[in-house]
This record gives sequence, C-alpha cells and structure tokens, in this order.
Amino acid sequence: MLSHLRRNAPYLAVFAIAAYLYFLTREIDFAAPGGRIGPDFWPKAILLLAMAACAYEIAKNLLFGKTARELAGVLQSIVAEAPVETSAVPEEEQRTYPHLLLIGIAMTVAYVLLIERLGFFLCTFIYLAGFTLVGRYRRIGVVLASSLIGSLVFMFVFMKIVYVSLPLGQAPFSEVSFFLMRLMGIR
Repeated sequence: MLSHLRRNAPYLAVFAIAAYLYFLTREIDFAAPGGRIGPDFWPKAILLLAMAACAYEIAKNLLFGKTARELAGVLQSIVAEAPVETSAVPEEEQRTYPHLLLIGIAMTVAYVLLIERLGFFLCTFIYLAGFTLVGRYRRIGVVLASSLIGSLVFMFVFMKIVYVSLPLGQAPFSEVSFFLMRLMGIR
C-alpha cells in the first residue's frame, strides 16, 4: 500500500494542483464573441488534459502495479535490438562548438529585443533562418522555405486559432504583418 502511494504521489499532487487551478479558471469572466473560444478555453483544456494524464497514470499503477514497470515499451525494444553504429571519428576527437551556443543565445536575446520593432512574422522568419544557418545547415533554399513556412504556420495558429495577440511591428515593418493577416483572413 505504501509503495502504491509513493509511486502515485507525484501524480496525485499534480492532479490536485491542476484541479485547484481548474476551479480558479471558473472565475474568468469573459463572453466569447459568436462562434469563438474565449481566453478561458486553453487554460481549462490544458488543466483537464493534465488531470486526465495523471488519472491514467494513477489507474495504471493501481491496476497493473509492478508488471506495468517491467514491460518494455516498443521504443525500448527497438533501441535494444538496434545495431550499434561505430563512428569513424573516435569520441575524444569529436569537435564541439561552444561558440555556436553563444551565437544561439545572442540570437535569442536579439529576437526578444527586436520582435516589437520588426513584428512577429519578420522576426521569427529571421530567427528561424539564422538559427538553422548557425546550426551549420547550408542548403539556403531549404532554410528559406522552412523558415517562411514555419513563420506563417506559427502566425496562423497563434493569431487565427489560439487568438493570441502577436506584435505586428512598427512602420514600415508592420505593413508586412497587416498584408499577411489580410491574406490569411486574420482580423
């Protein structure tokens, strides 16, 4: 009994916290405009999913106990059966690139500082392309296409589906944001 409680304690704690926070979300007083979801939808959905995941783990631990932990998952069996690759370069000779990490950190700071001026789309496009290039991927067509598609998808999902207000940028950069919003039907 004590082992069940110890095994389920983290899930019980997260479930209790999520339930309390869900109770607090009932106080969000906002009437969503016709046919749209309000700002209370996503917090409630995430909290319900967290509670469902915790309930699943608690039930699994109570019903299956030790046998559930002993069964290897599909991924574990694939990894165990996979042939081991030997690298042509010995481990001690593999190069590390700490300067790339510092460049990535600087780019992230620059992203945060520039997003209000350039707007979400342009800043995200530059950030994704730059990060990919800093990561030493050199096919420029693929970099530009994936950065463009990624930025457009992020903008569409956040502004059209989730209803997050993203920075549009300052003139003249805001014109790009307004054009894309008109193109995607975002108001």
